[in-house]
Amino acid sequence: MRRSASLLLAGLLASTAFGAVAENLDHAALAKLTRQINQVTDRAGAGDATLESVEPLLTERLHGIAATAPLQVPAFAAIEGKGGLHTIPVDFMLAQMRLQTGARFNANIDKAFTDANTPALFIRGGTITLKELAAAAATQFPDAVEKNGETWTAKWPIVIWSDSGLVLEEGDRLELSTRAGAFVLNAGLLQVNNGSISGSSGVNDGLPEFKPFIVTAMSGALQARQAEFSNLGFPGSGSTSGISIIGAALLPAKIRSFFVESAFDRVSGVNLLDTHNVLIAQNRFRDADGPAIAMKGVNRARILSNIVTGSRQAQGINIQNRSSDIEIAHNLVLGNRGSGIFLANGVRDIKVSANLLSGNGRGGISVVRGTCVELIDNMVVSNRQVGIKVRASDQLALSQNQLISNSGPGISVTEQGPKAALTIDDNHFIANRSGLHGSSASEVALTGNDFAGQSPILLDGEFASYVPQLLRISSTDAAAQPFIIHANEQSSARTDCQSGS
Repeated sequence: MRRSASLLLAGLLASTAFGAVAENLDHAALAKLTRQINQVTDRAGAGDATLESVEPLLTERLHGIAATAPLQVPAFAAIEGKGGLHTIPVDFMLAQMRLQTGARFNANIDKAFTDANTPALFIRGGTITLKELAAAAATQFPDAVEKNGETWTAKWPIVIWSDSGLVLEEGDRLELSTRAGAFVLNAGLLQVNNGSISGSSGVNDGLPEFKPFIVTAMSGALQARQAEFSNLGFPGSGSTSGISIIGAALLPAKIRSFFVESAFDRVSGVNLLDTHNVLIAQNRFRDADGPAIAMKGVNRARILSNIVTGSRQAQGINIQNRSSDIEIAHNLVLGNRGSGIFLANGVRDIKVSANLLSGNGRGGISVVRGTCVELIDNMVVSNRQVGIKVRASDQLALSQNQLISNSGPGISVTEQGPKAALTIDDNHFIANRSGLHGSSASEVALTGNDFAGQSPILLDGEFASYVPQLLRISSTDAAAQPFIIHANEQSSARTDCQSGS
């Protein structure tokens, strides 16, 4: 009897606009899509994965995930003058680092130094290459850097001052000694052009959890293209968590930071705090401890065509704390422990489009306390909880997303404020545990969504009672006006996404 009811429901939906919008998946087609996404996931998670190696698999239903427009790669900046190599007391440098970075700085880091009197290498007065740094250190400070084959291993921390730059050229390999407590503090310009920076193997005797890291602070910038970063960062987020860029209101960066066509393996995370105008594009992030990419208080950033897999403790991409004007597009976000993409705590003016999110532990996309967010044309398939979760957010538009075989609802709407509004249009719901779930929801406007592949549960939670109205809508009515659930009072003031008020 239950199967007969499901078939009847599917037939009713197929006769309305909801069932006629797009091609749906039968069992064979769904199995084929699952195999295709498994192939994408396996290829994307490989150690040698590149965007070019994955793109041939992005065909048929996945064809929109690959970007069609070429990436406009920024040019490397330059700092004039020839830099000199000096030293600075490590305790003074750490005090400055705590003062300038603040964010979750490990208070015990001084325990990581094998010798309390060990200084830091200090670059001042212009640009120096890694080869020049190594040559100068061999003459002036022979204990600071040693060469192992084609790799230079730094045993002292490296400080790049605000008037200076350090450049890793093609083939340059810089290793930061874990045992000696080495890391990089960059207040100027750090460039990695087809080179690599890694933490060494081994354990630090004074602070066993220590891992080398790179901090860019004050007015500094980090620029990387075709670079490799590995084995960096304490677990978690903040200034010691792998690679961080931390801005300051009184010292805004004058040079744009970017990561392009680079690989991040076992880097705890790339964290951006209170900075602006950053590009993260065509990179591979694999096996991060925290979020692979995390932004807090960031204005103007582009996260484009990246592969993000296997974050062990958190989300793939995490945007929080009033970040705004962020574009997240054409990324593969696969098999992360938390949500694939997590937007929270006052984010605004965010556009998430044409991403593939699959196999993520806490769902595909979550928006919590966000305003003026667009989720458009995303493939959200086989995530372990909700496909798209919206909580306590306002003025969101969910359009043309494909929500397929998620273990929870395709879309869940909860804890909306009394004046909040959400539009859900032209989305495809196929084989999720339920289609659209509501709990303490405010106004939701539905237009032209395709529920034909979603049975037996279309609407769930407090939305369940609206199923008869949904089924009665004719194709003409659906085209003319949206079907409104929990309509707000017309006199309610609405957030204006154009003006910001």
